[in-house]
Amino acid sequence: MRGLTVIPPDQPAGYGIVSAVLFTIGVVGVLVLGRRASRDGEYSALIEEYMTNDERIHLPDAPAISGLMFRRFRGAADYAPIVAVHEGSREWDQVDPLSSREGVPTVDSLAASFGAVSSGTPDLLIAEVAGQVIGYNHVLWRWTEVTGTRVYLHLGYLLPAWRGKGIGQAMFHWSQARIREIAAGEQTAGVKMLATNASSTEKEAGALIRANGYIEVRRLSDMKLDPLSALPPGALPAGVTRRPVHSDHYRSIYQALKDAYSDTWISTSESEADYQEFLAEEIHISGFDPTLCQVAWATDQVVGLVWCHIRKGVGVIAEVAVRKAWKRRGIARALMVYGLEALREKGITQVRLFTDAANEQGARSLYESLGFREVKQHILYRKSLAEG
Repeated sequence: MRGLTVIPPDQPAGYGIVSAVLFTIGVVGVLVLGRRASRDGEYSALIEEYMTNDERIHLPDAPAISGLMFRRFRGAADYAPIVAVHEGSREWDQVDPLSSREGVPTVDSLAASFGAVSSGTPDLLIAEVAGQVIGYNHVLWRWTEVTGTRVYLHLGYLLPAWRGKGIGQAMFHWSQARIREIAAGEQTAGVKMLATNASSTEKEAGALIRANGYIEVRRLSDMKLDPLSALPPGALPAGVTRRPVHSDHYRSIYQALKDAYSDTWISTSESEADYQEFLAEEIHISGFDPTLCQVAWATDQVVGLVWCHIRKGVGVIAEVAVRKAWKRRGIARALMVYGLEALREKGITQVRLFTDAANEQGARSLYESLGFREVKQHILYRKSLAEG
């Protein structure tokens, strides 16, 4: 738990805690409790004394648990406690730290993800018991698909010891209510959908989602190739060649990605903001190595690509895409072989990726033919915002 002690729900707050405890309490700074609180209410009162009314968030259906309270995000001061929630859930939820789809964040990676999220944002909820963070929910991500459907994603995390007590349900309802506020303010036309995700090993999360009327819409297959061995050389079709990746190719690569995904469920409209997001997620990242990325050209057009990274000592296939007009010509397979060989030359022995479990585009079959095997699945759920 990275030095954070989480009080189990069957132990009264204040008992078993060292007599001098340090807490970072927002802008107030560091509060030193010089004595052990003798009663639950006394301990909670000490914490509440340093929490402003603006920070507190009332959840009408929250369970009556001594010391339980909900508050707003405190920025960087909350990074370590949030990481501790993930660390404390990893074993129970069977989170795979080497997966390309899930993992356990570090303080640095969380800072990169939440760096633009302001302290006090109304889109992130923190749950505490006796001043220690036990979970959080956020509604930070939303997008419009090419079909016009507006999607609002909400995600939640709660330490295993506090599940099954009504806390997760109350936080879930908070997420839905906050999304309705956001949607009302946007005044956009078209279908609006609530969305959330859970892996096949996150049993409580899946049960909570389904109990709230969400429907499974997609499964992703989390796959692993281990060990990575030499493969027969790849062969691109006539007229198609590989070129080293340069910065002036990024726009063409992005456009090829948009074309490849234009008739799939993950498709979004091409825009400058979307292009900048592509740069932020795939290029302007720590350790980006363009020599690992394989790009196929036909004259002056990018027709296919396999985008590779190395993360935590493991190879990651982040993107595999071929323009619609060039599919079924062996381009994806050839580029995959080149990409895997580039990773092998860097000393990589395990490679991870995820893809549509239903194999609608044939990608899963391709990966299995190269030796990848499924580790687990990730289930994507949705529910119409109009359903209430």
